[in-house]
Amino acid sequence: MKPKSIAALTLLGLFLFSTSRLYAVEGQLLDRVVAIVNDDAITQTEVDIYLHPIYEQMKNEFHGNELADKLEETRKKLLNQMIEDRLVFQKAKEMKLEVGEGDLKSELDSLKKKFGNETNFEDSVTKEGFSLSSLKERLSRQLMVRRLQDMEVRSKVIVSPLEIENYYKGHISEFVTKPSIKVRSMTIKKGEQAREKGLTDEAATKKMESLRNRVISGEDFATLATVNSEDYQAAQNGMSDWIEPGSLISVIDLVIFKLKVSEVSSIIETPMGYHFFRVEEKRDAKERKFEQARDEIFDKIYREKITKRFGEWMEQLKREAYISLR
Repeated sequence: MKPKSIAALTLLGLFLFSTSRLYAVEGQLLDRVVAIVNDDAITQTEVDIYLHPIYEQMKNEFHGNELADKLEETRKKLLNQMIEDRLVFQKAKEMKLEVGEGDLKSELDSLKKKFGNETNFEDSVTKEGFSLSSLKERLSRQLMVRRLQDMEVRSKVIVSPLEIENYYKGHISEFVTKPSIKVRSMTIKKGEQAREKGLTDEAATKKMESLRNRVISGEDFATLATVNSEDYQAAQNGMSDWIEPGSLISVIDLVIFKLKVSEVSSIIETPMGYHFFRVEEKRDAKERKFEQARDEIFDKIYREKITKRFGEWMEQLKREAYISLR
């Protein structure tokens, strides 16, 4: 396993509502201050530490002005995240929250597992310029932040059975699986001139009629499609994946969903060419019962409430704080 960046794991990989984001400061440096949070400074170097691995990924996807714009957008989001983390940590200190050695050891052991072995872990710590003691300090702060979030956010969120039931009743369509079918298809494309002028291609039409008659007479559709069909499904013996209504163009959609299993369609003309289909399998629409959807609904409502509660709490912390962007 290739060792991952400590920075990526501790800030970007540990997100807000799963394990809490990490408050990061390696020490007060003579560096450009980009933000003041109460009596605490965030420096450009701190931001760059976390921005660098993101930049390394972005530069493979974006270039020029687009890269610069994406990077600036990410920098602003990252700085806001660091300000919020700083506020939460300051509040945790104010409340004198403490982290036990057992909790810290468990967090450190969990982080080590992400690197596969002790050697990879130690090498990455060294490569990132951290010491084990400074990493422990960061993890300790992370645990303090998480504990405070548990107290101020998670413990205040309740999802009642009635809310879950009402959501289900009001969003039945979310829990209904549409009817779907698998079809085997045959396609013969029109010649270039016929496609450009919207004409009938007599040769293609005759070939399709012959192929359809052979299928109806009992010849193997899969073999005929593999040899003759001119669409991408020929490589799968003409077989499609599961198709729901509305997935294909309407002229085809209207025909194939009226077919019974093993029934062969008439020849359908499209601007591209000629097609016919045979339905191989059908699945009826299926509604998930309330009991089957209960946990999913709980998670959805819970996440929404957590997000709302955290936003309200954070706005309160910001109103009570001195924050200055430089």
